[in-house]
Amino acid sequence: MPTLEERLNTVLPSSVEFELLHLLSPSKETHPLVLESFPVRGNRRVVKAQHFFALASAHKIFYALEVYVYITLGSESCEKLVFVSKADTNGYCDHGLSMKDVTKALIEYVSSIIPDFYLQRVIERPERRKVQIDAITQQTTTKRALRILKNRLETEHKFSSRSIQDVYTKIERPSSQWSCKICLFTRSEPQYLFAESSHNTKKHILPGNKLLKWWLSVIDDILINIFSHETTARLQIPGEETLVTHKHIRNLKSRNWRVGDIFDGRPDDPAVFKIPLFPDDPKGRFLEQLVDEGRARKVSLSQFWVELQIQQEFRLGDTVSVIGVSGSIKPSACQSVADDEVIRTNSRKIFNMIKSYITGEEYDNEEGPLDAYTNVKDFLQLRLGRSTISIRGRKKLETSPRHQNSGIPYKTDSAQICKPKPQTLNAQLVRKKAKK
Repeated sequence: MPTLEERLNTVLPSSVEFELLHLLSPSKETHPLVLESFPVRGNRRVVKAQHFFALASAHKIFYALEVYVYITLGSESCEKLVFVSKADTNGYCDHGLSMKDVTKALIEYVSSIIPDFYLQRVIERPERRKVQIDAITQQTTTKRALRILKNRLETEHKFSSRSIQDVYTKIERPSSQWSCKICLFTRSEPQYLFAESSHNTKKHILPGNKLLKWWLSVIDDILINIFSHETTARLQIPGEETLVTHKHIRNLKSRNWRVGDIFDGRPDDPAVFKIPLFPDDPKGRFLEQLVDEGRARKVSLSQFWVELQIQQEFRLGDTVSVIGVSGSIKPSACQSVADDEVIRTNSRKIFNMIKSYITGEEYDNEEGPLDAYTNVKDFLQLRLGRSTISIRGRKKLETSPRHQNSGIPYKTDSAQICKPKPQTLNAQLVRKKAKK
């Protein structure tokens, strides 16, 4: 299988140098994505990790993608769910390239990673790591109290001598077979990952209907490239007629597209037991609202989609949608991840810190992408001894105005080269632009 670098150099313009940041948060055990109507027998476990990609050229970061991965392990099953959370461009790329091809390459790469990669080093849920220590009360005998104190000292010594590797545990996959889902929510917005980037006139922002068409093309290609023939693909546009929704999918390459969702529910099933809860997701926020109103068990799946379209986030007159794919990855497309193509942070704090050097900037002018690039590069080198991935493009592109900065901002709820001035930084300091 192609490496991450090989996937990208075939879609990036020939002879142009790019740099890729690929961050991965620690794998952490979390709660189930869907509320269970009754306790499930067996040792079901859910592991969550987050990928963050940022692409740069000419010392400027111009593209970012945020993806969550959930591995659900049953007694005899394994399911991987890829939730495409946010993606954005800022218009500061000096070269013509297809952001669609870049996005497709990255999501295809994440989808093809075998679940075992995320299960090698997992931070367990607190209740699994809890150590029971007896309390000493007025009723405790002296002999019993001394024994408790002795056990406490032994426990403290045991945990104080643990290395960072001991924080993690390895989870074995119960079956060699695994299924894969992709889920995303499309809505056109001025910006999501690059604050104030909508002020850049070179940034290309598509309206909701064109954005939906763009995303369907991306997922359709991924569906054909790496998923098996039995895979199902669904499109749901809350509040829209079925015939109207079907027009969006009738001309796609795959014949597996239908109107609906991938949440395996009947129309009269309670939505609260079928709709997954993702980070910063309008569907999840509406479910929480139903709980607050005491209607969680009363709203059916079909009623949920009807009511969802009248929520504030859906009343803006633009097309929003939920896209889902459910099936299995072709064996020939499955792969693991090499150590040199990912920066796997040891803590969520470090992951968020690096990410914030990009998402915390303001991109109303070219200083933002330049500062973001410098701060990330310095932090990686000084604190982690790592660097970004260097990629030299190999794709021949037409010279056409429509290719210039052809990326678009979206949230799935989706020139002149300026050289930065040299900075002298130590390991505790990263230059940050003063906020206005």
